[in-house]
Amino acid sequence: MSVAPRSETILITGADSFTGRPLIERLQATGHTVVGTTRHPTPGNLCADLMDPDSLRQLVEDAKPTAVIHLAAITFVPDEDVFTMYASNMAGTAALLKALDDASLDLSAVVLPSSAKVYAPPAADGAAIAEDHPRLPADHYGVSKLGTEHLARLYMDRMPITVVRPFNYTGPGQDPKFLVPKLVHAFVENRDIEIGNLDLVRDISDIRRVVEVYTRLIDRPLPGETLNICSGAPIRLSDIPKELEQLTGNSIKLTVNPAFLRPGEPERIVGDATKLEANLPDLPKFELRETLASMIECIQG
Repeated sequence: MSVAPRSETILITGADSFTGRPLIERLQATGHTVVGTTRHPTPGNLCADLMDPDSLRQLVEDAKPTAVIHLAAITFVPDEDVFTMYASNMAGTAALLKALDDASLDLSAVVLPSSAKVYAPPAADGAAIAEDHPRLPADHYGVSKLGTEHLARLYMDRMPITVVRPFNYTGPGQDPKFLVPKLVHAFVENRDIEIGNLDLVRDISDIRRVVEVYTRLIDRPLPGETLNICSGAPIRLSDIPKELEQLTGNSIKLTVNPAFLRPGEPERIVGDATKLEANLPDLPKFELRETLASMIECIQG
């Protein structure tokens, strides 16, 4: 007879983020208590500045979490000064880990999201990228996330930390500055837009799969492990407009803007989900069409 997971008090930073909102709903539905923190005041969450060690220490002492998911990060670098991004992603993570360590809590799980951006470019044959693929980030965001992984290693001997490396994922509520929701909004609103290179292959998971991974890692922690969060299924970006045209019945003009092109960008980036699915079996899988349909439904209300 299996034993039901214990109810946790989970501290979630970045609670109002694209990932944080559905994750909190899922965790609360499974019986956990969630203490959410955000950079700016939002209903139902606590305002916490990860760059203020004193207030962060007080937050940890007051909340007394038994598990932590650290989602707070700057992910869209063009909107931010790179120095602000490094401060948030690295110094903020360092401050949180130190506050947790100083509090001497009985933690069952600490989930620390890194990114697939930490990896070197894929091999010439485009083989799926596993967790042992070389790390050689090509941009500031990837460098900042690799830095958080090194910070995590400093605490792994006394904290049950699991590092996850998400590849691309999307779903309802994602900011339309990202490609997939940008396309979905354009088709729903039947308006022409400018795009970058769609002749690329990427691994794009559904947000519901990602949320399930985080939930499982709270219920059945994997301390010391590093896992990709990916689907393992290649999606050609040019297929997304084709699906949206069928789903919405609208046909729009997509114009390539050279400013949106990234020289030297790998044609194919796909994650290897073998380790993920071996450790967390029976994760939900979603076809691209299902994900896009859920996004259309959300926009149309």
